[in-house]
Amino acid sequence: MAILVFLAAYLAAGWYYSGQIEAEAFVLDFEEDPFDLRIASISGGRITLEATSETDLDGRWDKPGLWGLESVDTYNQVGTVVNRSEDSVVRELSPLGNLPSVGDAVRIDGSAFSGDPLSAHGIEFREIGIPGTLGTFPAWLTVGQSNTWVILVHGKGSERRAFLRMLPMFVEKGYPTLAITYRNDPGLPISPTGYYQFGADEWEDVEAAATFALAAGAQDLVLVGQSMGGAIVVSFLYNSTVSHRVKGVILDGPALNFDALVDYGATQRKVLGIPLPGALTGLAKFMATFRFGVDFDKLNYLKRADELAAPILLFQGSEDLSVPETLSAQFKEARPDLVEYHPFDGAVHVGSWNLDPKRYEDAVHTFLARLE
Repeated sequence: MAILVFLAAYLAAGWYYSGQIEAEAFVLDFEEDPFDLRIASISGGRITLEATSETDLDGRWDKPGLWGLESVDTYNQVGTVVNRSEDSVVRELSPLGNLPSVGDAVRIDGSAFSGDPLSAHGIEFREIGIPGTLGTFPAWLTVGQSNTWVILVHGKGSERRAFLRMLPMFVEKGYPTLAITYRNDPGLPISPTGYYQFGADEWEDVEAAATFALAAGAQDLVLVGQSMGGAIVVSFLYNSTVSHRVKGVILDGPALNFDALVDYGATQRKVLGIPLPGALTGLAKFMATFRFGVDFDKLNYLKRADELAAPILLFQGSEDLSVPETLSAQFKEARPDLVEYHPFDGAVHVGSWNLDPKRYEDAVHTFLARLE
């Protein structure tokens, strides 16, 4: 009897966790991050932020680096951590416009800039529509004299604005850029499955952007992908008929093996203080395949690494809680001839630029110079 009870509980736990895999990875999520911090004081170029019941204590609020600070109607930047206590942090404040007030609710934003290329950096751009297999997708287009175009692909639940922090480094070197949107972004066509696909079909929208760029005069392309956007970029390289026109790739915290992401997430889940057993995680993944059609093999882009041909610049944070550092290290190990790997000690998920913008941008400029 005890064995039957244990087996029933084990199967129920696997069923529950498979549902968590669906909810956290594949179900479309258009909710904005909450304003989860409160301003306690602003004085002398410094701001004190207090944690609230909604604050993610493993999040970015007390992490070093340059971050956006957003309230309902203001946007500024915070930098160096001056002091840290259990439930508050004092940081340097860099005004970009009107300041918030003491008592206001705010949140940390990884994009570091708000608005669009013009309002953030004075960069002229056009809002264009790129026709794809599911409809027309908006993109920001900036012009330049180079025959190499840069296509920027954001991650799951993110947006084009994520690239405002790095757009100037491409524009100032004369590269035309396309910061694209794709299926399952808010207000845009949805994948036939109704789920995020981690590159399994989103690559078609990158192909549409690449085709647009090539028709507009691009001779070759550089693709930039963050997080799930990195998986989409690599899927494009494997599947697109125009992937041979890519001369370089820049990836930041790329989700290159969904199976490894689930295993990594399981190590962060604890039951009675103990991480989920590997056998239970395996059962949950089996059930996710059965229930939701998850093809773990198809979403493992590392296993086809021998097919890649373009040089790759790879960034990865050591404190990334979404993509394990080991995954990027495996990518480097699989293709040491192509992958230039830059681990950033202390950086969170796609937060390497935020931690050290100069080091990040120097690496990008050096990489691009070698492609010329």
